[in-house]
Amino acid sequence: MKNGIYEATFTTSVGTLGRAAVQINKKVFVGADGLQFYRGEIEQTSDEEVSVIMEVTRHNFVTESPLGREPIFTLHWKGSVMGDESFRVSCQPAGSDLRIYVSGRLLQAFD
Repeated sequence: MKNGIYEATFTTSVGTLGRAAVQINKKVFVGADGLQFYRGEIEQTSDEEVSVIMEVTRHNFVTESPLGREPIFTLHWKGSVMGDESFRVSCQPAGSDLRIYVSGRLLQAFD
């Protein structure tokens, strides 16, 4: 995947949860949405397969998050990359019956 700014769209089988901005630089990512900050590492296991270990920190406790209730927690995502400019990963948070998908598309590459 290219280094740059990505738009990440969070969905489930029941609909879209929302969007976030994510920066990917040298297999490290950081991002945020209205409820959480995200940071972690990307491991590309093949040309198409990817896994992500994401540490999530809640900054807004007014609204429930489908990702988890704890103030800090870890999620393990697995999925694929499509070329250098998009990805799709999924995970099932602990204690949840809901599988969450994230689709990302490159908005601006870094030089």
